[in-house]
Amino acid sequence: MMIDTPRLTLRQFQLKDLSSLHYYRNHPVCKKFQNWEDTTLEELDVFIKSNMQRSVRDQQMQIALALKETNELVGDIFLAKKGKTITLGFTTSPHFQRQGYMFEALSYFIPYLQDLFPVSDIICLIHPGNIASEHLVAKLHFEKEGYIDEFDSNVFVLKAKQQN
Repeated sequence: MMIDTPRLTLRQFQLKDLSSLHYYRNHPVCKKFQNWEDTTLEELDVFIKSNMQRSVRDQQMQIALALKETNELVGDIFLAKKGKTITLGFTTSPHFQRQGYMFEALSYFIPYLQDLFPVSDIICLIHPGNIASEHLVAKLHFEKEGYIDEFDSNVFVLKAKQQN
């Protein structure tokens, strides 16, 4: 899978993404609203190699966002499918935050998913206090539907294009 936007390429992770991925996965700004611990280079190497074998039709995968001009890693989108629900998560490297990259990526990726899975709702779980992400999903027409204690997250939903 590869999707081009005006400034980005959405693609599978590559081994050369390792140091950039390690940087933002372990950066306090990115970890603040995520449910992961520090990750080692070795763990991320395994992660990248396993994701290189996956596609959006698999149960879950992580998609790399890279600058079209330089192929530098900007962030990633997590995708998990269960039944008729697709869960998305996203992270932008601190160097690239507040520049519209994730909005641009999701503006292209969500319609792609809706075409592939027209009867699936898309949800995002966003930690309270992550105002930037809440504003982002609101711009993408997600609606806040509640809160899940187990994940300490607000639930935002984009209803399926085709209802069952």
